[in-house]
Amino acid sequence: MALYSYKARDEAGKIITDAIESTSRSTAAALLKGQGLQVMTVKSVGGISSIFAGKVSVAEKAAFCRFMGTMLRSGMSLPEAVEIIRQETKNKKMQQVLADLSNQTQKGKSVSSVLEGYKNDFDPVFLTMIRAGEESGTLEQSFDYLSAQLTQTHELTQMIKGSLMYPAVIIVAMIGNGLMMAIFVLPRIAGAFLKLDVPLPAYTRIILGMGQFFGNNVALVLIMTFLLGASAVASFIIPKTRKIIIRVLAKMPVISFLVKQIDVARFARTLSTLLKSGVPIIEALDVSAESISQPYMKAEAKRFSAAVSKGESLSSILTLNKRVFPTIMIQTIRAGEQSGSLEVVLAEVAVFYEKEVEFSLKRLTSLLEPVLMLLIGVVVGVMVIMMIAPIYSIIGGLQTTIQSP
Repeated sequence: MALYSYKARDEAGKIITDAIESTSRSTAAALLKGQGLQVMTVKSVGGISSIFAGKVSVAEKAAFCRFMGTMLRSGMSLPEAVEIIRQETKNKKMQQVLADLSNQTQKGKSVSSVLEGYKNDFDPVFLTMIRAGEESGTLEQSFDYLSAQLTQTHELTQMIKGSLMYPAVIIVAMIGNGLMMAIFVLPRIAGAFLKLDVPLPAYTRIILGMGQFFGNNVALVLIMTFLLGASAVASFIIPKTRKIIIRVLAKMPVISFLVKQIDVARFARTLSTLLKSGVPIIEALDVSAESISQPYMKAEAKRFSAAVSKGESLSSILTLNKRVFPTIMIQTIRAGEQSGSLEVVLAEVAVFYEKEVEFSLKRLTSLLEPVLMLLIGVVVGVMVIMMIAPIYSIIGGLQTTIQSP
């Protein structure tokens, strides 16, 4: 069964815009005609078009949750609120999700059961919180908590991307500069110098030979450069290769500490939000463990729920994992357990480590600046040597030829 949005006119002449499930577009039109409606348009929601609809971003989900919380508190019905947001959103994939959600909720289905069909866009944390809100009758609060969490996640992600922008621009500029030298400068030097009948060192002939190759195969060099660049970008987009790259980078000394701080902040905020939404702590721990990226930390976090179900406190479990989770976090959680405000102190832990991530990113960026300047100097020096070395070699060869009897 597929979902189709339609516009039709009823017997009274009123225009109706809604969605209907059917096996095909023609069947959907026939069903509408059978209901006494004059069909104007029937469009597929999803299907092949959903492949090109993109994904639902964190910012869009945060906005959706914020608007839903506000509308539900104002007394608006769930399908009506969803339909208003659907008409306002610009993202094609979000429009498809909301059209389905509006149609299904009108038939009595819950929000969580509908969104479970879009697990690529809505993670277990999102679905668990919505389900808990539905069961406890506090759905608008769950949307508020989700909005706050998703907003923090978006800000953290944007902060990391912003910190990486400077080194990325420098590296791309160096690659572009090297490519221009290889295509436009080196071939001309090679074409002029190789015509001279003088003895040249092996490395000079290799450099000039490379210059000739680049000059004679400009299109091939550009295509190969584009393919290598596209492969590098694709490796970060494809989930499997991205996970491998992240695991390799996460083992580097400075980056591993930064990734650990991000995981601690993410775990604490997710657990805090789930507990505020009324999710039982055992289920909340299982879901929060999935938010951790580093395998060894995730493996330890997945054991927490089993230990808590046996009556152990979360702080005592964390004490056994001091090498994995920081002491400050353990002490703060212990204080929260004693005062009965665990979800509050977890939110404070999340804020603390998000600030630490911000400071660490600033330190890393300030460290990268001189390293990149040094790297640029080395690259420029190598390029200069590549240009000047053949000249010196040829001048030396000419002197030897002139001085020889």
